[in-house]
Amino acid sequence: MSDPRSYQRFFAELKRRKVFRVAAVYGAAAFAVLEASDILFPRFGFEDWTVTFVAVLSLLGFPVALVLAWVYERTPGGVRRTEEAEAGELETIAAAPAARRWPVGLAAAAGTALLLMSVWWTLGRPASSPDAAATAAPADAAYASIAVLPFANMSEDPSDEYFSDGLTEELLNALARVPDLKVAARTSSFAYKGENQDLREVGEALGVETILEGSVRRAGGRVRVTAQLIDAADGFHVWSSDWDRELTAENVFDIQDEIAGTVARALASGTAPDAEALAGAGTLPAGSGRVPAQVRTADLETYDLYLLGRQGWASRTPDGLQEAVGYFEAAIERDSSYVPAWVGLAAAYNALPAWSEYPVQEGGQRSEFAARRALELDPDNAEALYTLATTLYEYQLAFDEAERLYARAMQLDPDYSSGLTWFGQMRWRQGRFEEALAWTERAVELDPLSLHAVHSNGMVLMSLERWGEALAEFDRALAIQPDFYPALRLASLAEAYLGDWEGAEARLRRAIAAGGKLDADELAREMVAGARDPAQKGLTVSAVRHLLEPPRVIGPADAVEWLLLVDDRQAAIDGLESWVEETYPTPVRSLLSLVGIEKLAGEPRFAALVESVGMSEYLDNLEE
Repeated sequence: MSDPRSYQRFFAELKRRKVFRVAAVYGAAAFAVLEASDILFPRFGFEDWTVTFVAVLSLLGFPVALVLAWVYERTPGGVRRTEEAEAGELETIAAAPAARRWPVGLAAAAGTALLLMSVWWTLGRPASSPDAAATAAPADAAYASIAVLPFANMSEDPSDEYFSDGLTEELLNALARVPDLKVAARTSSFAYKGENQDLREVGEALGVETILEGSVRRAGGRVRVTAQLIDAADGFHVWSSDWDRELTAENVFDIQDEIAGTVARALASGTAPDAEALAGAGTLPAGSGRVPAQVRTADLETYDLYLLGRQGWASRTPDGLQEAVGYFEAAIERDSSYVPAWVGLAAAYNALPAWSEYPVQEGGQRSEFAARRALELDPDNAEALYTLATTLYEYQLAFDEAERLYARAMQLDPDYSSGLTWFGQMRWRQGRFEEALAWTERAVELDPLSLHAVHSNGMVLMSLERWGEALAEFDRALAIQPDFYPALRLASLAEAYLGDWEGAEARLRRAIAAGGKLDADELAREMVAGARDPAQKGLTVSAVRHLLEPPRVIGPADAVEWLLLVDDRQAAIDGLESWVEETYPTPVRSLLSLVGIEKLAGEPRFAALVESVGMSEYLDNLEE
């Protein structure tokens, strides 16, 4: 019979030769290396097999490290063979208290467990398995939704960021053409630009299963695009690849085709595409997201100018919109048949009067011309249809034609968040608030971080007198852009209707101070005074008039809504008449959607005003 103490001597020998320590350190280090490889290798464009190679190498190296630890020891004189134990040395180690013997053994067990777990995870999951790309995945492995995050600009020139942003947006549009694929809207995806956020949190926030991210580098007449598809549930990559081509317009569009097609395959199968699937655009399946001929150009500079225009349009600033018009017109001058430039020009001219001092009638006319030209070239361009419909009802009150255009646009692209928001706003401005809410809520569902959609939803809720829900939407809008004045002023109005006088006064004070008024505290207090106490209505009316004087802090619509809040109907009608006379026809589209406007439904002066601007057919909606 063997000596029952022999196993104690063996473990004592392992401890003496520092085998336990090597196991602990090796396991922890291998775990860290494998995790880093799994995350970083795809970002550098390394193939999946490189991660597998590191995992196998780590596993094979473990017993080698243990054997070397047993045989050799490091001394001040260098590495040499481990000497035999001295008499009684092993017994002393074995007789040590458990508190001294157990920690190193537990550390060794933990290190070994970390190594085995990381190797199993790396080699065992389908996305990295050597056979996964060649075999069909089970049905429940497929993905049905994706967000395209802004690709990083890796070019030496920081100003090339417009190119990486533009390629991202075009990829998003290409994937949106894939049947039955839910694609997070641009606004929500671009809200994470420059953010180093956990992709699992991003996926949860945007309601998508996968995330596409990557980088773009322009240098020396070439472009290199790296892309990787991430499973948002666990943060691990499903697929990654890169494209290195000569920088031509044709190649840029081909790269978009190939990335979109490859992503579509990966989403459908739940696995990385094989080498044949990465061969090129010619092998893409139907409906995989190919860039249509109507939105291509053979001229790289035209495409560059278009992307610069999109960047300016997205800024929604007076200077940015003016620059956008210039870039779009320059692109059209080079290629008059380039549809996206005409669509962008229509959108920019539509927005200019609302965001700057650009002439109202001229903006509307130019927007209509550009949108109609885009539709001549591409009759099924949904964005052009949405833009034209919006321009017609906003600038001409042509509601019937806008209705037909919206219906056609929705058939072609029912998930265009901006377009659904515009349609919801038209319904809202017609006094059809419940219908409007269904469309603005759908727009927010599609694009939850869109300032435009969230704020519009809040405005419709205000018209429905759902003050608390409206306030929550305005707070969401202010979380996206803290200095967004329209949400700030309507939030104060909602708080006043809720009877939260302190909250309403605090928000008003911020808005008034930001507008340049020195007596913000007093004016905010007076604005709220009439709502708090009807006997002090005169203070609110006086404050409203003061805020309309230069430097003007509130607009005529704001003034009317506060006058309606304190139930000064005649003063409100006076304000409406001067407003319409001053800026017709721009404000007319919002006449029936002002908060509290239903209070004027029976007033003869109000009815005459509505009739004079051609909105009387919608007046009955306020009385339903």
